[in-house]
Amino acid sequence: MEKERQKILENLWVRVLLIGLSIIIFLVLCYFLRGTLISLLLAFIVAYIFDPVVDFFERRCWPFTRKHIHRGFGIVFIIIAVLLTTAGFLTYAIPKTTKGIYQVGGTIKKQYPKYETTIEAWIEKYGNIELAKSVESLMKGRIEPIFKHDHEKITPANPEKEADIKNHDKQEPASDRESDAGKESRLQKIRLAEMLGGFKKYIPQVVSFFLNIVKNIFYSTFGFVGILVNFIIFGVVSVYLLMDFNIIAQNIKNIFPLSKRDQAISLLSRVNNNLRSFLRGQLIICLILSLIYSIGLTITGVPLSFLIGFIGGFGNLIPYVGTGTGIVLASALALFQFHDFKHIIYILITFGIGQILEGTVITPRIMGKGLGLSPVMIILSILICSQLLGFLGLLLAVPIASTVKVFIDEFLLKYKSSQYYKE
Repeated sequence: MEKERQKILENLWVRVLLIGLSIIIFLVLCYFLRGTLISLLLAFIVAYIFDPVVDFFERRCWPFTRKHIHRGFGIVFIIIAVLLTTAGFLTYAIPKTTKGIYQVGGTIKKQYPKYETTIEAWIEKYGNIELAKSVESLMKGRIEPIFKHDHEKITPANPEKEADIKNHDKQEPASDRESDAGKESRLQKIRLAEMLGGFKKYIPQVVSFFLNIVKNIFYSTFGFVGILVNFIIFGVVSVYLLMDFNIIAQNIKNIFPLSKRDQAISLLSRVNNNLRSFLRGQLIICLILSLIYSIGLTITGVPLSFLIGFIGGFGNLIPYVGTGTGIVLASALALFQFHDFKHIIYILITFGIGQILEGTVITPRIMGKGLGLSPVMIILSILICSQLLGFLGLLLAVPIASTVKVFIDEFLLKYKSSQYYKE
C-alpha cells in the first residue's frame, strides 16, 4: 500500500494537482480571514525585511569580549532607527505639505471666479457623467459657500437700513444727540431681535450638525480603538517574529521529508532570493525616484512638490501608476498656479528623466534581473489579487506571482527533461 501511494506521489501531474489545490485552499483561507491576516502579514513582511539586519548584529561580538550580540539588541536598534527616521521625515514633510495645501487653497480661491462660467458650462454639457456630478456637488457644497461667506463679510446684511441710518444721522442737529442715542439703542434692539429671529430657522440644522459630530466622534473612537489594537498586535507580532525568525525558518525546513528536503529547500531559497531582491530593490528605487521627482517639481515651482514626488515615487510599486498619477496631479496644480503649458512641459521632462534613469541606470544597478516578471504580469497579479482579497491581495500579489513563477520554471524544467517531452 505504501509503495502504491509513493508511486502516485511521484507522478508529476499528481504533484502539480496537489500544489494547485494547496494554493487554492490557501487563497480561500486568506479570503475568509483577510481582516485578521492583514496585521499578521504586515508583521511578517517587516520581520522578513529586517531579519538580515538582526542576523548581522547577531553574528558580531561586543567590543573587547567574545560574547555575541543578542538578537534583542538588534531589534531595539531597528526600532530606534525607524522611529528617528519617521520623526525626521514627518518633521520635514508635515510643515511643507501644510504650506503647500494653504498655497493651493489660496490659488483656487483666487482663480475660481475666472473659471466659474467655464466650469458651469462644462457641467451643463457633460452633466450625465459621474465626474461632472461630483464636480457639481463639490462646487455647491464646498467652494461656492466660501465665496458667499466672503461676499457677505464685505456687503452689509441690510444695506437700505444702514444707508437710512447714516443719512438720518447726518441730517440730525447737534441739539438732538440725546434722543438720537435712544433711537440708536432701539435700532440695536430691533437688529438683535431680527438676528435672533433669523437664527431660529437654523436651529434644526445646528442641532443636526452637533448630533453628527457626536456620532462621528463615537464611530471614530471605536475605529481608533480598532486601529490601535491592530497596531499593537502588529508591533508585538513583529518583535516576536524577529526574535524567532531563524527558528521558524528551520522548523519549516524540517517539515519536508528527508528524500525531498534538498529539492524543497532549493525551491524555497530561490523564492526567498527573488522576494528579498524585489522588496529591497523596490524600496530603494522608490526612494530615489521620490527624491528625483520632488527636486524637479520644486525647481519647477509646483505646489505640494514633496507630496506629489512621494506619491509618484512610491506609486512605482505598481508599474506606470505612480508616474501617471504624479503627472496628472502636478499638471493640474501647475495649470491653476501658472496658467500656461510651459510648466507642464517642465513636469513631463522631470518625470521623463526619472523614468529614463530608472529604466537604464537605477533598476539594472540595484535589482539586476530581479524577479524576471514583466510589468504586465505584476499589474495583472496586483489586479487579480486585490479583486479577490482586497488590501490583503495588494500585499500578497507580488510574493504570490514570484512563488508561482519559481514553481512554473521548475515544472517546465522537469517537463523538458522528462521522457514524454523527448519523445
